[in-house]
Amino acid sequence: MKTYPHLFSPIKIGSLTLKNRIEAAPVNISNPTQEGYLTPENIAIFEGKAKGGAAIVHMGECRIDMKTGISHLLAIPLEDPEVLPYLHAATDAIKRHNAVAAVEILHPGSRSNPLYYDGPLWAPSAGPGHLGKDYAELDQETIDYIVNCFGDAAEMAKLGNVDMVMVHAGHGWLLHQFLSPLNNRRTDKYGGSLENRARITLEVIENIRKKCGPDFPIELRISGTEVVEDGLSIEDQVEFAKLIDGKVDLIHVTSGTFHVPSTNQHMIPSMFLEPGCNVYLAEAIKKAVKTPVVTVGALGDPDLMEQILAEGKADMVALARPLLADPGLPNKLKSGNTQDIMPCVRCMACISESFVPYVKFPSRIRRCTVNPIAYKEVPDKFVRPAEVPKKVMVIGGGPAGMEAAITLADRGHKVVLIEQSDSLGGNLKHAQYVPFKLEMPRFLNNMIHQVEKRDIEVMLNTKATPALAKSIKPDVIIAAIGAQPVTQDFVKRAGDNTIMAKDIYTNLDKIGDTVAVVGAGLVGCELSLQLAEQGKKVVLVERKKEVCRDAAFLHRDGLLTEMKKYDITIMTETECTEITDSGITIKALDKDEQTIKADTVIVATGFTPKEEEAESFRELAYDFWKIGDCVQVRKVFNAMREGYNAGSYIE
Repeated sequence: MKTYPHLFSPIKIGSLTLKNRIEAAPVNISNPTQEGYLTPENIAIFEGKAKGGAAIVHMGECRIDMKTGISHLLAIPLEDPEVLPYLHAATDAIKRHNAVAAVEILHPGSRSNPLYYDGPLWAPSAGPGHLGKDYAELDQETIDYIVNCFGDAAEMAKLGNVDMVMVHAGHGWLLHQFLSPLNNRRTDKYGGSLENRARITLEVIENIRKKCGPDFPIELRISGTEVVEDGLSIEDQVEFAKLIDGKVDLIHVTSGTFHVPSTNQHMIPSMFLEPGCNVYLAEAIKKAVKTPVVTVGALGDPDLMEQILAEGKADMVALARPLLADPGLPNKLKSGNTQDIMPCVRCMACISESFVPYVKFPSRIRRCTVNPIAYKEVPDKFVRPAEVPKKVMVIGGGPAGMEAAITLADRGHKVVLIEQSDSLGGNLKHAQYVPFKLEMPRFLNNMIHQVEKRDIEVMLNTKATPALAKSIKPDVIIAAIGAQPVTQDFVKRAGDNTIMAKDIYTNLDKIGDTVAVVGAGLVGCELSLQLAEQGKKVVLVERKKEVCRDAAFLHRDGLLTEMKKYDITIMTETECTEITDSGITIKALDKDEQTIKADTVIVATGFTPKEEEAESFRELAYDFWKIGDCVQVRKVFNAMREGYNAGSYIE
């Protein structure tokens, strides 16, 4: 059994002794009430992380003042005394599992959203606003008022039985805006030198100490770098860390700023960045201060977390998305059950749903591709053991079918899982060939492990037919048989130089140096990037105006950013009319046909559900379900949730 002695050693943070070195980082809460009060579902999320073994459980971003600015409409309102009963309910739930309850407080400053707030967009310096409304320079009276609001918010949290508070001075919020030369052009005592730009943050810390006392721990979150030219560098932030050393109890080091959207990929690391991509920032700051330092960002690998602590690069690790994917991660590590950990695959689905102001209609909830229970953390409300166990035939061993089989087996049903290939996984098996999908193979292996450890009869190399269904005599049939490629006329005339996207990974040795990819959805774009990374020259043809519209917002943003680094030519509003022996013939809007030469043509024009095949099983059992791509072609996110739903609600 592998152990993680550094991760599970105690640490002193101010007046608190933590049981381990794992912090559940702040994540915006899912769908509180319209006042921002916590619901039983919210509290269940916090309790799940505490029960799962995290030493500190943050309850997310909190509002400190409605009068001078808010960025998100729904956040815990620490300026409202009516929030106290809800705070007590949440902190009680966290503390009953031997964890520390914490909140994050911030002021958005110029990042206030005019959709939710009609006052001035206060900023260190006046200027044109990013949402169409100009920024107003903060005067001394308003600065003093906001500093006081920070202290009052921390005091309110303490009254609500919160154990510690994180002050957010990173990511482009107000305190960061004062620190950053990109945002602060003042010439008074709050501008110019580092000491002046840091002044408001030090005033906030002092105000909190005055109101909450020396034994109430303060964590300060900073961006170790803004990842942009002329912005804050790690050298700048090392000097800032020296100014706050000993004045706070924990320094939390992240990166990026909302003011430069390209840095979102570092703030919330995409799958295109290496694991632990922000660790070097924490390491540099830890060398310069005595205050304990926590690192955050793409830290789902247990061995990496242990290594960071063992090598003294940080004192703690903070996990956000990994604890959404699997709240029980800490306890599974401690007990040696690493194979049972569901990894975060960094697909960005969770944060993209509500990434205001960039998404048009934010969902206000946090859901997860690999964890279908996310935002369903009150399971007894819906899911119960089977009263009468049934025989259930699940057709298809992809993510939808496996999740359905696992959930059904857990509830006591007898499950037969049928897969026509020689292994489980469906399209997830392709991920092992994609370098930037580091965690997808771990996800696949976890799912297979979960099937194997249960009493599920698995029939591989077996084609499901109505005759087979009749011989098994199931009470319920679940069809999870997936989809098939859309076959257009030009594909039917294709020659040996053409490969369908679904077959690419069994034909990698046949791909030439120049490649034409037809279809620029998520599959086509990811394939183009992978091939370009291998040195191929790629032309990507798409008939619509935009590419990759079927991807989560932040994943799309990261993917397109990576594609710009390579030899990929993107042609939109362009139809492929023919595949020839030398490439493809295309027709763009208002232009004559032209030929694109390519050694290999890859067709990624989409898939269509295997609806007719699925429907052939409908009358062969008392109850029949279709899930996953055979209903509608979408993503793993949808497949997992539909598998869970089928497994949960079949009586």
